[in-house]
Amino acid sequence: MTITAADASFREGTAPEGALRLYRELLRIRRFEEELHRLVSAGRVGGTTHLCVGQEAVPVGVSSILSPEDQVVSTHRGHGHLLAKGARADRALAEIAGRRDGYCGGKGGSQHVAVPAIGHMGSNGITGGGLPIAAGLAFASRFAGSDACVVSYLGDGACGTGNFHETLNLAALWELPVVFVLENNLYAMSTPVARATACDALTAWAERYKGLEARAVDGNDVIAVAAAAKPLVERARAGGGPALLECRTYRMAGHSKSDPCVYRTREEEERWRERDPLKVLVERAALAEPDLAAAREAVEEEIRSAVAFALASPPGDRELALEHLAVLRVPADPAPCRIAAGAETNLTEAIRETLRGEMERDGNVVLIGEDIGAYGGAFGVTRGLQEEFGTHRVLETPIAENGFTGLAVGAAVGGLRPVVELMFGDFVTCCMDALVNHAAKLAYMYAGQVSVPLTLRMPIGRRNGYGATHSQSLEAWFLHVPGLRVVCPSTVPDAVGLLRTAVRSDGPVIFLEPKLLYPSRGPMPGPDHLVDFGRARVDRVGGDVTLFTYGQALGICRDAAERLASRGFEAEIVDLRSLSPFDLETCVASVRKTGRGICVHEATETAGVGDALAARLQRDAFGHLRAPILTVGARHCPVPSSPELEDAVMPSSAEIVRAALPLLTDY
Repeated sequence: MTITAADASFREGTAPEGALRLYRELLRIRRFEEELHRLVSAGRVGGTTHLCVGQEAVPVGVSSILSPEDQVVSTHRGHGHLLAKGARADRALAEIAGRRDGYCGGKGGSQHVAVPAIGHMGSNGITGGGLPIAAGLAFASRFAGSDACVVSYLGDGACGTGNFHETLNLAALWELPVVFVLENNLYAMSTPVARATACDALTAWAERYKGLEARAVDGNDVIAVAAAAKPLVERARAGGGPALLECRTYRMAGHSKSDPCVYRTREEEERWRERDPLKVLVERAALAEPDLAAAREAVEEEIRSAVAFALASPPGDRELALEHLAVLRVPADPAPCRIAAGAETNLTEAIRETLRGEMERDGNVVLIGEDIGAYGGAFGVTRGLQEEFGTHRVLETPIAENGFTGLAVGAAVGGLRPVVELMFGDFVTCCMDALVNHAAKLAYMYAGQVSVPLTLRMPIGRRNGYGATHSQSLEAWFLHVPGLRVVCPSTVPDAVGLLRTAVRSDGPVIFLEPKLLYPSRGPMPGPDHLVDFGRARVDRVGGDVTLFTYGQALGICRDAAERLASRGFEAEIVDLRSLSPFDLETCVASVRKTGRGICVHEATETAGVGDALAARLQRDAFGHLRAPILTVGARHCPVPSSPELEDAVMPSSAEIVRAALPLLTDY
């Protein structure tokens, strides 16, 4: 059961009934974990588990002062957080056991379970991974005008991560209603806190952030935890900003099921057993044995029923395993547009006007990124939008890519439609955790209970001398990640249509913007123009060879096609537009007609988009091929700073012609 704020008197230890409810919750989590350990040890539950035996007072104390509207974000050691927020023991155990009747159908398991209906927004298998998500949920809550608070649980090991400092800085700067509850159990797996943190106290790190209140409390005293958490939660709800509550506690079990705890002494463990949260509460509240016996009997019956339910629940099947990956169709209503349909404009203006139109159309669209306000972004795309829509919808961030991208993931889960801008696509390397481990997976792991309508805009490719860390085309990395959609326009109409679709999509989309195309011009499409993902466009019709391409490389393919035409060969050009998913139907139809294909892109040839597409074409159109599928891309080396050297490693129309002629004459 969830102990609500209505049970106020137990916080001071003055009401036996309130203290008994606390005791039942502590015991409920303890017995759940002990029974889970037994099942894992017997081989009846697989996978890994991280038990919270000894730490139960933290989630029970915190949840006792939370309302149903308040949300929590959990960690890999999160069963106690889940149960304390009101989850059923039977469905929680079925989830950990990998059964269909679990909260996420077995997809989340021990480390990745969510029950949004009760305000539990998900546990997280990445140390510190949930921190920016919690900040994003808090941002979305405040944006919606709610007075709810978000609690983000973390362990002491998370304090050494970039996410900890990036998120606390953002939360303090933006005065977000989030309370970080730090469960300091003295060890990050096996590493003692003193060996991992260069500070006198973990609260000392947190309180350096202006406006963030930091406190510490005995984490094994549930009444003390509730009393310490109450003013911090109330302060956050009232708009007072974020806080950190360090709860000093101890896990009686190992880090995970295979941990023999060789890094700590038996004497230390025995000292902490004397501070068992159950024992501390019984002594403090002077609970009577008959009442304790009745509580034990009720908890035992619940746990027995939970085990029977979980083990009787059937496992899922292949159909369930592949659920929650579909791309949903987006609303097709027209967007406001100040550029007349058919009017010539450049790519920069077209993207800016598309963002403006989507912000006018949907008040939940927000822009997040570095220097996107007065400066207008590194390439001027967002210029003027902050003045028009205000700083609450166009938010400039610190240089903290994983922090603000992770915050955008949480904001998307919380109901907003964030559009994140990276200054350069190369900087995506700094936010891979937020994208790959969270944006791409949350909807799947949590069995469709949440959605992540996030668009990440990133300039890619060469820029005449920007060098190796500002000129990369890394799009192929993301084709390997289920759950991400990747699109790259080559023309003004496609940029508008794809971006509108991305912003309206209920899943995460990576929107690639080739830097050299920003000044390119084309006709502005109409206000109802959308481009579906997974739909290529035939840019030029031909019957001799197909050039598959996207982005900046479309221009050199057009030039190569003209050169081939002068030699009597007609090349067909397929502009992929959507890289994940591919439009295999259009690609296969073209290569069946021409019998030959060349994939062309600015990214390195090695393991690029071309290789991925060629493999599918070899499989699906092998019988129609007259020659092998080739790839023409950049040389497999970093992009040099010298413009002349850059040209030397990049693909050219002449190189495409040289690759095409043998296919056309030798086969």
